[in-house]
Amino acid sequence: MDYLTQVELAQGWRARRFSAITSTNTELVAAARQGEPEGLCFVTEHQNAGKGRLGRSWDDSKGRSVLVSVLCYPDFEVANFFAVTAAMSLAALNVLDRFEISPAIKWPNDIMFGDAKIAGILAETGESDLGRFAVVGIGLNVNQTQDELDALGRPATSLRIQLGREVSSEEKQSFELALIDDFQRLYLGLQDSFAANFARLLSQYRSRCSTLERVVEVKLNDGESVSGLVLDISNQGHLLLELDSCIRTISAGDVHHLLR
Repeated sequence: MDYLTQVELAQGWRARRFSAITSTNTELVAAARQGEPEGLCFVTEHQNAGKGRLGRSWDDSKGRSVLVSVLCYPDFEVANFFAVTAAMSLAALNVLDRFEISPAIKWPNDIMFGDAKIAGILAETGESDLGRFAVVGIGLNVNQTQDELDALGRPATSLRIQLGREVSSEEKQSFELALIDDFQRLYLGLQDSFAANFARLLSQYRSRCSTLERVVEVKLNDGESVSGLVLDISNQGHLLLELDSCIRTISAGDVHHLLR
């Protein structure tokens, strides 16, 4: 697949930039199955078939979003792959913090300003000749206007709206490389010493997660809805939800914040 440029990064990682691609996750999963090693990153200006959680689509306007996916071969157990998405969430927060704005994580992996979403993260796993892999991708709104986002029909924001100014193409590309760099730092720490570094990462994730200690409604994948107080997030990334008479573990679903 033709790409515009390839940037050589630390530790042998590399970032390939595309003008347009179906989906950075989809194409990187295909590349993994063709034997590409860890550290390959796809960055694009536009996705023709971007993907979100739970089978949804991710819409973007060309050149106005950060669209990045990274290929990993985690050494740790599949049950702990939540650590990969948590690392991407924290990497995004760390880069956004440099703009002196303060987003938060809405469980499991949305980046929010209040009730407005600025970014979503999607991880996919599979098998190749090199072993079990994970591809983690992020789509982050950069230069969309409020009118453009209002057309989506759900609360959303962009870096432009939060800063009150347009973000230059140089700033956007710098953001993309900084995001990959910070994700690499967090992820390779997990590869080097999972137990110690995951405990630190999970503590940071919890401290930036606005879903903790909130009353929420969770719409589960089977159509059931449950409401309760979020007590904690498990090491596997599951919500621990206090219901009337029990504590329920939620592994996946749509969360709606209700009350503090």
